[in-house]
Amino acid sequence: MDALHLSPIAYVATPYQDKFGVPRQSGLVPSAQGRLVFEPDYRREEAVRGLVEFSHLWIVFLFDRVKEEEVRLSVRPPRLGGNERVGVFATRSPFRPNRLGLSGCKLEAVDRECSDGPALLLSGVDLVNGTAVLDVKPYLPYSDCIAGAQASLAPAPPARLAVSIAEEVRAIFENLPAHQQAVIRETLQWDARPAFHEGDRTYYLRVFDCDVAWEVRGDGCVVTGIVIVSE
Repeated sequence: MDALHLSPIAYVATPYQDKFGVPRQSGLVPSAQGRLVFEPDYRREEAVRGLVEFSHLWIVFLFDRVKEEEVRLSVRPPRLGGNERVGVFATRSPFRPNRLGLSGCKLEAVDRECSDGPALLLSGVDLVNGTAVLDVKPYLPYSDCIAGAQASLAPAPPARLAVSIAEEVRAIFENLPAHQQAVIRETLQWDARPAFHEGDRTYYLRVFDCDVAWEVRGDGCVVTGIVIVSE
């Protein structure tokens, strides 16, 4: 088959500025909101007519932070501790032949009043800021929620970490808008560390305009630093 040409129909703005720390699945961080803006050719009312009849959408996107030469036929999923290899098609790894991703997001509203609208306001996003979107489809509960489906490699959500704020950064954290505080807490509770991690170390989450330093201590996560960055 000849090579196929796909062009983005939209881009999505999200709180996550780097791929490290982005939730590994959609819906895990309900407070994480995104704004999907269509390319001019698709920025038309007729393209979104009827969309508000659906509570959730499938977002087909491109892992555009993954280089084409980084394709892997087997990977080590974090859910398996990073020690066991499985085929890439048995995972949702971004290192895929065509770098396609699928995200199920809640549709909060269709913004028709903005200058670049109609735009879609989403929540529960697991996408890096600026991700290219290839398609949008409605989520159909009667067919997309499959009764009796099984996933023995990932049968249940991972355990959550209790998130606390170190006293020395508490004032900075509490000065952030409430929705930003919620996104930071909800994101860090899912333990964004890579599968391979040795000893105690500090990790960094780039979210909104903050560089958030955090460490895992025991069964909890502690925010140890917050730096407000300006581009």
